Amino acid sequence: MAATAGVGDVVTLRSGGPRMTVMHAGPVGFANGHWLICQWFDDQGELRQDMFAQDMVQIEPRLISAASVKLRMPVARANRRA
Repeated sequence: MAATAGVGDVVTLRSGGPRMTVMHAGPVGFANGHWLICQWFDDQGELRQDMFAQDMVQIEPRLISAASVKLRMPVARANRRA
């Protein structure tokens, strides 16, 4: 039997996709079963959130290799005059 993901675990969809952090694990009021509410940052740096059934995800190691880290340079903003 596969391990059940809990709050703070890092998961990915079994079909692929970004690493996501579990923010809620358990029942929800409008659906039966064990659900996970997950958050992640998309390719543009926007915070995303969605809900997945436990059997749609797999638990990932919390540590990632340096080779998989993507660094982005912050966008310079023009000085504004008050």
